[in-house]
Amino acid sequence: MGDWKSWVLSNTGAARIIDTSMVQSLWGGYGELLRLFLDGGSARSVILKRILPPTQDHGSISDRRKRRSYQVELAWYQNAASLCGPNARIAKLLAAKVENGQTWLLLEDLQASGFAPSRPPLSAQKLSGVRWLANFHAPFLSHKPEGLWEQGSYWHLGTRPEELRRMPSGPWKEHAHHFDQALRGARFQTLVHGDSKPANFLWNSEDEAAAVDFQYVGQGCGIRDVAYFLDCCFGESMTQDVLEEQLDLYFQELNKALGDSPELDFSALEQEWRALFPVAWSDYQRFYLGWSGSSRMGAWSHELLKRALLVKLK
Repeated sequence: MGDWKSWVLSNTGAARIIDTSMVQSLWGGYGELLRLFLDGGSARSVILKRILPPTQDHGSISDRRKRRSYQVELAWYQNAASLCGPNARIAKLLAAKVENGQTWLLLEDLQASGFAPSRPPLSAQKLSGVRWLANFHAPFLSHKPEGLWEQGSYWHLGTRPEELRRMPSGPWKEHAHHFDQALRGARFQTLVHGDSKPANFLWNSEDEAAAVDFQYVGQGCGIRDVAYFLDCCFGESMTQDVLEEQLDLYFQELNKALGDSPELDFSALEQEWRALFPVAWSDYQRFYLGWSGSSRMGAWSHELLKRALLVKLK
């Protein structure tokens, strides 16, 4: 595919690459994420995502999903990312190239822009993550870019038949299709990030959030992202009071981000998505049980399961 270093220099205006550091390998051995330190040009450092799928497992369900995910990420940056406002901060795409089975994405280095990961996120950062999701979902309630997943999120049932087969018998397996149909049948759909775990967020000194990793963006019920984010933040330590606080913030921020939209019945949207939160939470637990083989479910997830089963299919 040619010399990636020359390509980086030609797209940044830098004179040379001073140093290169590995940020991380991509999941499953599909490439690497590099931080490049530059001499000259408009940026002191950039991020290069080099995607080179392995030859083993070619054509498997997992391989097809991963390969498609990188095509989706490129389409996201090219067709949809520009609609994200300042309150849904993302890394800017500087250049992209696809050739001979490889993909290069040259991205803004968010850490050079003052953002850094936080593991685990602090309380204020969890709140700003919820705000970010609301501001991310808002513009896509009325806009459906092309080239993305028909159904967003990496764990939805259609992409996980192997995990479903491996699941132990029990209510999450028995009602897997109920969860899926309820979320798919939601009247209000937007684009979901699809992998909204705190590990894909960074925060600046004012606890404002930015997000990365858009491989699983696609149409879906926005509360799916919220449920996954809160599960990763709180898990079985979640309480009803904390949940209400987080959901109140999400819907307040979503309403503000939407502004005056006479075509949207926001009250109906909020009612529907609040009712679907237990379904989204239970749907993720369904995936996790099949993927990990864990039986980690505690009292909170059992309570949400009971609520999820009360949701009527449309």
